[in-house]
Amino acid sequence: MDDIEDMRSILRRLLLAMGFENVRVARNGVEALGILRSMPIDLVICDWNMPKMSGRELLDEVRSDPKLWLIPFMMLTGENSAHHVKSAVSAGVTDFIVKPFKAATLEHRLGLILKTVPLPDATSSTDTHHAG
Repeated sequence: MDDIEDMRSILRRLLLAMGFENVRVARNGVEALGILRSMPIDLVICDWNMPKMSGRELLDEVRSDPKLWLIPFMMLTGENSAHHVKSAVSAGVTDFIVKPFKAATLEHRLGLILKTVPLPDATSSTDTHHAG
């Protein structure tokens, strides 16, 4: 989820190239929350700065929802401040990547997340993931 169309497109292409299927994108946190509440999502990748509802606010919503709270949540941001990192960690972010980043970094970090965090739907194949 990112408010910048080019970034959404780049992330979508990267995720598809990494083997993720059914990649859903959202322009803002409100749209993202609607997607999360309407279909099973295995992983959230979200920008910190978004209109209508920030990535941090979306993280709070996800972590406070009993149906969503286990979903791994990766935060992307151009803000490299200790405040942002502490805030995201205290809210329960799974991982935090500062933009710009390399595709290999994203792939490595996603691999670590998927190895260490159980997916919400334990019956889903590890070869097929839904990313939001």
